Amino acid sequence: MDIKVWIPFSCDNLAKVNVFCFHHAGGLASAYKDWVSECKQLNIYSMELPGKGTRMAEAPILTIDELTEQIAKAIESISVDKKVVLYGHSMGAAIAFTVANYLEKNTDIQLQLLIVASRQAPQCKGKDRYHSTMADHYLIQELQRLGGTPQYILENQEFLQFIIPSIKKDYRLHESFSYNGQKLNMPIIAHYGDNDPDLTALDMLPWQEVTNNKCTIKKFQGGHFFSNELGNAYFNKIEDMIMDHHVNVL
Repeated sequence: MDIKVWIPFSCDNLAKVNVFCFHHAGGLASAYKDWVSECKQLNIYSMELPGKGTRMAEAPILTIDELTEQIAKAIESISVDKKVVLYGHSMGAAIAFTVANYLEKNTDIQLQLLIVASRQAPQCKGKDRYHSTMADHYLIQELQRLGGTPQYILENQEFLQFIIPSIKKDYRLHESFSYNGQKLNMPIIAHYGDNDPDLTALDMLPWQEVTNNKCTIKKFQGGHFFSNELGNAYFNKIEDMIMDHHVNVL
């Protein structure tokens, strides 16, 4: 498969570091379009999953295990002689973690850093109140509870009928994740919002247990979607963190 289908939004600055970004449940690769346009010091790639966004015509993959190998091979194909950083928000954090584990075990890719946001550590149970087997109105309640979805969308029944099936498939994908004792050798940076209804510092601390390397936990102002609330200011911090880490490990 053409690698370009995985990265419809990308910026290749001929840098030494490739950054691959994974979106939350219900999101699209376009969630990181602003990051792509803002990026100056890194090569940044926003990952599009089968059945989503620019790949709407494809059948979705509903298990993280099946998805992981395909993503890892796509990343490997464009990361020869590059250092690799993975970033994931919420569901994307689970995907990024499994991809990082696969890459460490099965490739020679130079993994530099895993950055996760708005998700509990993989060995911990989440606090979601919605499951993909539940009725649609429970999903709408969950979207309201987490924030990040404009009210006009939540009140547009026609549009909701269009997007809900896709969001439910993402929840099924996220629910397929299982932790089996994986432990990374790469450092982890874990971010969360101080008003996230499901996360506190105590919920984030267990990320330290899934790496043999350093784990840094950082709080930001905002809710579950604090990254959206902070906009480009958050990405600028991400870019600085990655560059500082890159320089320090050279």
